[in-house]
Amino acid sequence: ELWGFIVDQDELTQKVKALEQARQANAALEQAKKELQEARDAADAANRAKTTFLFNMSHDIRTPMNAILGITRLMETEQHISGRMRDYIRKMHVSGQHMLALINDVLDMSKIDAGKLRIVKEPVSLAEQVGQIDSIIRPRALEKGQEFTILTHDVAHEFLIGDSVRLGQILVNLLSNAVKYTPCGGAIRLDITELPSADPEHAALSIAVTDNGCGMTREFLTHIFDPFTRGESSTTNKVQGTGLGMTITKNIVDLMGGKITVESEPGKGSRFTVTLSLPIDHS
Repeated sequence: ELWGFIVDQDELTQKVKALEQARQANAALEQAKKELQEARDAADAANRAKTTFLFNMSHDIRTPMNAILGITRLMETEQHISGRMRDYIRKMHVSGQHMLALINDVLDMSKIDAGKLRIVKEPVSLAEQVGQIDSIIRPRALEKGQEFTILTHDVAHEFLIGDSVRLGQILVNLLSNAVKYTPCGGAIRLDITELPSADPEHAALSIAVTDNGCGMTREFLTHIFDPFTRGESSTTNKVQGTGLGMTITKNIVDLMGGKITVESEPGKGSRFTVTLSLPIDHS
């Protein structure tokens, strides 16, 4: 009986030690979880501070930048200036426009990070939208001697309900990239197609932007919608930009309940396709 009691005591001691070790392990785990949560909270706070700073800074810079562009536009119309001075003013205006585009990208990305990017519902005229896009993109394409073609297919509903500003932003981002990454003398095409819709109150649209530019590798395509992503080549390294355009475009398409896909091959060009379903405007 004494031997059995000693054995039981040893087992009890071992169990007590095991329980104590388990308690210490749990305490260490809880401490690690607490420290991890604190680190996560600190990172979230820093990210919110960064987003707020970028939003406020971009917004504050954009106001005087618009004023500078307005003044340079007025200066261009002055009669009594030399040709050289007029060329300087034109170059300053172009650089200012580029800077404003960068500021707008940062501002939009800050809104996306903060969850403040909103899609509004308003009347949209496809014809008017296409006309505005043509007036923006065609001069850029002509500067590079590119052929720019717009085609519509089976569009039965011109008047829709959506966010005309964000829809225009999608088109401008895709077409601007096509112009940038297509060499002089290349070809760019915008195809707008109305697809069969399961909902008679909605129009299903396919918007495709095709170019015969430098194209992208299969590896790069897997990261094309990530922030600050740009292809690395002797051609693309000469192109200025924030690397946010495709990220912003993808987020806008997602917020509009649509889908964006891309097909590309190095040296053969790219094709971006956006599909959207928008309510039909019967008013």
